[in-house]
Amino acid sequence: MGDFLIMSKETTSNSYYVKASNEKGRRNVKLEDLPEDVLRTILSKLPVKEVLKTSALSSQWRYMWTVCPKLSFNSVGVCGGDRRDEKRSEQNFVDNVNLVLQKYRGKEVEKLEVRFAFDSMLVDHLTYWISYAVSSRTKNIAFDLAPIRWGGRDDRYIFPLELFDSESISRLQCIQLSFVSLKLPTHFRGFQNLRKLDLNLLHVTRKDLENMLSNCDRLEWLSIVRCHLNDELRVESPLSHLMYLRVVNCIVTKVQFHATRLSTFEYKGRFVPIIFPHCLKMETANIFFFKAVFQHALGALLNDIPSIQNLTLQILPLQIEVFSSNTI
Repeated sequence: MGDFLIMSKETTSNSYYVKASNEKGRRNVKLEDLPEDVLRTILSKLPVKEVLKTSALSSQWRYMWTVCPKLSFNSVGVCGGDRRDEKRSEQNFVDNVNLVLQKYRGKEVEKLEVRFAFDSMLVDHLTYWISYAVSSRTKNIAFDLAPIRWGGRDDRYIFPLELFDSESISRLQCIQLSFVSLKLPTHFRGFQNLRKLDLNLLHVTRKDLENMLSNCDRLEWLSIVRCHLNDELRVESPLSHLMYLRVVNCIVTKVQFHATRLSTFEYKGRFVPIIFPHCLKMETANIFFFKAVFQHALGALLNDIPSIQNLTLQILPLQIEVFSSNTI
């Protein structure tokens, strides 16, 4: 179980009790007698208020939380759930995140996770947190900035890819981005060791998305949700490690990947051509089409994904062509 400093809305018990042994000669067991890695694991399960309380227990506990390699910041947990004054809540969140990062003493941050509804006033802080992740040798980055009501909003946080040099990019293994805009810098050469990529409500051009994915040679897991390209979602370069692909509620005109090892594919959206010509053995495909004729959809899938083993096809509303005897 990894060490994880989580600041979230989850509630936990305010106290811990270790039962002492009644056997003669056995001393009472106290929390501070536990190994340091166990103490860090205990702290990783507490919300921020309880974590801060533990720093007052003893000198041993004072800075224990500052070496947790995984940092998770959730707006509800950090701000105590107080949304009556949004500006004050936002400032509390920013202050708490900055305080933790300033006091952090670990050699590297394995994961940095930020979940907060995007506001243009946060841009400088978000950029600082990304820069901190780069300098802290972070392997996993998650920035979920989607507001509760995002419909009609065209603003996005412009994710600063230019802050990543070749060394920091090579360390990244997992990226989750929500409600951001991506524009590839001219020197971008891809995420060489990225294993998992989760994109939601992303603003990006077809060309930039294709170029980015084409340079993720080790990608194994890819999810693209509510990303409206109004164009083809196509990657012609081989993604030889890709095993899972999800495309949900995206406005695209075609889905086409060169993925020989793809085993699971999930799609939900309008009826478009879905083509995997080089897939050797797709085990499972779950397809949900809006407004499609059953015969056309099934025929297209069986023709363009010839290796499929298990297919679940849903169409809403279901349309079936009926031929009368006079037309045969």
